[in-house]
Amino acid sequence: MDSNPENIPLDPWQRLTAVVQRLDQHIQVHQKLEVAKKYALEHPLVTLYIVAAVAMCSVPVMFFACFVIGSILFSIIGFLFVEGTLLTIGCVLLGVFLCLSGFLAFSLSSLVVLVWFSMTVSYSLLQSLRVKIQETVPGYMYGNQFVKNEHQRPVVLTSGHKSSEE
Repeated sequence: MDSNPENIPLDPWQRLTAVVQRLDQHIQVHQKLEVAKKYALEHPLVTLYIVAAVAMCSVPVMFFACFVIGSILFSIIGFLFVEGTLLTIGCVLLGVFLCLSGFLAFSLSSLVVLVWFSMTVSYSLLQSLRVKIQETVPGYMYGNQFVKNEHQRPVVLTSGHKSSEE
């Protein structure tokens, strides 16, 4: 860099200013502007025609640019509203589905645990009842086993009828 012979690092604003100054020197903007001003002063009708043509051509270009920018802004805003609404509806539906699924899973798991617990308690109660019946009822038949009491005859209970051996 010619403007910084000591190679001191410059901040971005100083670098930008240095680049603009180099471009200005290379393109010679000031000299060309002076030539354009001199031509405009020497030929006022041509200058008036050029200014009027540029002004008349810039009106439709400005309207078109405003239309394009407005269309893009409205499209973006509309897209955000539509997508925001769709995302909100989707999130609400997902939340409801997950809550219902969780509730259903918890309910079914609780039902399975409750059934298992009640079946084990019922089985243990039936086993204790069977033991008590075997101890108290003489001649009671459980399955294919006869429980005999030596003082009484064995009794087999089948479909509500008593059969006794003679």
